[in-house]
Amino acid sequence: MRYVQPSVLPKVALAFFTVLAAACGQEEVRAPNPTRSLDERRAIEVIRRAVVEEGVRPAAARDVELRTGKTLRVDVSIEGQEYGVAYISDDDAEKLGDAIKPPNGPDEKLRLERVGPDAEVRIVLLYQTNYRYDDLAGESHEMTTITAERALARDVRDFITHAKTKKFK
Repeated sequence: MRYVQPSVLPKVALAFFTVLAAACGQEEVRAPNPTRSLDERRAIEVIRRAVVEEGVRPAAARDVELRTGKTLRVDVSIEGQEYGVAYISDDDAEKLGDAIKPPNGPDEKLRLERVGPDAEVRIVLLYQTNYRYDDLAGESHEMTTITAERALARDVRDFITHAKTKKFK
């Protein structure tokens, strides 16, 4: 049996753990996956389906005049009611500017716009920028199309439930 000097063993252990620590370094920082907004046509399909799931019937799109005189497109109206849903694309937001409320953040309440002569008609503003997904361009899939569509449908259902509860026109 060989005898190892006691002073060599700590040096070997130190070298081993140094190499091990270097191998377990932090993961390289990755750039976030590029994202895109839910297409307006697809979003309107999702909105109409969510309206039906809440037990009301979707009606045709219509235009309403805002207090500023600008026109807002209500993408999905509700049959027999005056309230509705407007999906605000980036272009819509740019055209309407200050005539509508700014986009809500992810954890903020939905924005309602009051229109009509007595301001009793409520339109929920669902901003395209809040429904984003990645396009599988990166190493991992973080936000799917399904997730964006479910978030949109949830927001529509929440609005319809709120409108029924508050007995909106």
